[in-house]
Amino acid sequence: MEFGYTIPLQRHLKMRLPSSAKATAPFFCWDAHLLTVQKRKAALAINHSSRYCILLYGLNAVDWKRLPELMQGEIRAAILREGLSEFEVARYFALGGPLKISRSHGPESTAALNWAMRAMLPYVSLLDNSRLSQLQIAHIMNGEVYHTAEPSVRGSPREFFLMGFRHL
Repeated sequence: MEFGYTIPLQRHLKMRLPSSAKATAPFFCWDAHLLTVQKRKAALAINHSSRYCILLYGLNAVDWKRLPELMQGEIRAAILREGLSEFEVARYFALGGPLKISRSHGPESTAALNWAMRAMLPYVSLLDNSRLSQLQIAHIMNGEVYHTAEPSVRGSPREFFLMGFRHL
C-alpha cells in the first residue's frame, strides 16, 4: 500500500519525500492533500484508481503525527461501510503490501484531488466539528458521477472502488 503526499502536506508535516521507487498497483495507492476548511486543517485522501475519498477534519498536532495510521483506519472503516467483509479488508491490506509513503502520483492525482475538492465545497456546512472522520461528506463525494479518461466510461468513485474488489 502506498500513500502519496502532496507538496503542501509534506510542507505541513515538515518532510521531503522521494518519488515512489517501485510502482504500486493504483488500487492500493492513495494520494493525500492538506486542506484548510473553515479555519481548520483537514486531510483529503483519494484512491488513485477509483477516486474514492476519505476526509479527516480538524486534525490536531498529535493526529498529524499519526496520519498514516488514521488513514489506514479510515480506509478499513470505509471498506466495511460499503458492505464488504472483514475478510475483504484483510485481503485488501495484505495484497497492498507494506505501507510506503512517497510523493503524490503526478498530474493525474492532482486532477483527481481537484475534482474531489470541487465535489466537497458545496457541502462544507455538513462538516462535523466533533469528529475526525467526515462520513456524510465522504458519502456524498463518493456518489458523485464522473467521466474517466475514457469518455464512454462514467460512474461514481463508490462504483469504481467496489469494482476493484471484484478484480482482486
